[in-house]
Amino acid sequence: MSKKQITGIGIAMLLIAIYFGIKMYASNVAEGKVNEAIAKAANFADIDYKKVSVDLLGMDVRISGIIVSPAYAKEKFKIDEIIIHDIDDKSDIPAFLSMTCNGIELNIQDLGENAKQLRELGYNDKMMVNLSANYVYNKEKKEINIKKIGIGADEAGEVSVSFRLGNISLEPEEIVGLLFSFPQIIFHEAKVEYDDDSLAERLMKLGAEEQQVNVEDFKKSLIQDVEKEIAKEKDDFTKKALSEINKFLEDPEKFSVSASPLKPQPFGKIMRINKPQDIIKLLNIQIKS
Repeated sequence: MSKKQITGIGIAMLLIAIYFGIKMYASNVAEGKVNEAIAKAANFADIDYKKVSVDLLGMDVRISGIIVSPAYAKEKFKIDEIIIHDIDDKSDIPAFLSMTCNGIELNIQDLGENAKQLRELGYNDKMMVNLSANYVYNKEKKEINIKKIGIGADEAGEVSVSFRLGNISLEPEEIVGLLFSFPQIIFHEAKVEYDDDSLAERLMKLGAEEQQVNVEDFKKSLIQDVEKEIAKEKDDFTKKALSEINKFLEDPEKFSVSASPLKPQPFGKIMRINKPQDIIKLLNIQIKS
């Protein structure tokens, strides 16, 4: 083996050692911060976890094997992992946050009357729920951009909300004042989106079973009923909305409702409008599938 090869192997081993050393250090620092956050929540819940690790390429902090025991409840919640992509850890209320919670275990038997309906849809003992949050607050502009707040379940679907508001303060001493300054908050845009992951298909299957027909015939019947409503409807917005609903029934993937006014509007003005068609026009509401 030549000296160059030996040197190359030595450098590679050194780089590997440095990588794992930095990763171990970063994980230890992250675990310390996680423990601090858990201590702050001690009055509300006991939180245990198995492992904290850091992805050095994306600098994501992964907390795995979490068990949450609320202080005033008997049930415990299991979470597969929490991934913190980015967070402002210097403020009492973070100015920015991007995180996901994957695999929140939901026992169907604990849902009371809803348990029967979920079992009829084909969900058995447990459902795995996922949450996500991503927002940025600009203190100078007093503007908050909620890029995404989402909740979903495996083999069901996800509902997500995004919006941008102005003239709003997240300073701790001013939070209570939001109740009184709400009419002065500026609305820029918002969107509610549903991504299907077999829930629509399950609902159609259940409906078909109740009417004792096959799924395709049930689906065609739904589409025909909506088409009849479109033919009778005189309002343009309602016609377009029904058409988008039909598109979703034909191919259930995404469905969204968005509002993006030509210029930002204060909530006080929006709240004073009584006619639905005027709100639709002012906020430029769109429905898409």
